Amino acid sequence: MQNILKSIKNIYRKNHEKCYAFFDFSAKKIAKSGLSANWITLLGLCIGLLAMNFVAIQSYASAIICILLNRFLDGLDGAVARQNKSTDFGIFLDTTCDYIFYAGIIFGFALANPAQNAVCAAFLLFAFTVAAVTMLAFAMIAHKKNKSSYVALNNSPFYLWGFAQGAETFIAVLLLCLLPSYFMIIAIFFGVLSLIKAVGLSVSAYYFFEISEKAQKNGK
Repeated sequence: MQNILKSIKNIYRKNHEKCYAFFDFSAKKIAKSGLSANWITLLGLCIGLLAMNFVAIQSYASAIICILLNRFLDGLDGAVARQNKSTDFGIFLDTTCDYIFYAGIIFGFALANPAQNAVCAAFLLFAFTVAAVTMLAFAMIAHKKNKSSYVALNNSPFYLWGFAQGAETFIAVLLLCLLPSYFMIIAIFFGVLSLIKAVGLSVSAYYFFEISEKAQKNGK
């Protein structure tokens, strides 16, 4: 079993490195053209909102294409930002657009079938909001205290802790489009994961910002 897990991790790492190499190669060409990462981010948001529209009219194949394009541009804007040196506003814009995109997809499913999906979509949006607020609050306090070891502050707060992160959220969105009749089950499952994520991060925040700091003061 351990050998299988190691093999999966190695495959994932190799593919991850190839993706980074591809994005970096493309980013160098784009950076030379003068196109900024922020414009790529905004283009990705527009395509993401188009995906929400396709979900609402139950055109799921078109929605999947738009979702894939959105995620591709999300990876590309980061690579371009690395070429041109990322800015605080760029990080803000990228994070904001990510949240709008994912929330929009959930809202699209509520519009697609209000009678069946509305309650579960509301629950998922609630859980998504709880996790988002918890992560953003953690990032804000960590930044205020200059605790760079707690969180990679140059990354989106969407990737702060544990599971229910970017890759898992992306997979969940694809599953929703591929299996729309199972929206309620997937929405509830992922909503619960998001709430567990928020609880786990809250516990971490209490440890880092309360217990750990008191211990350091007492140690002095």
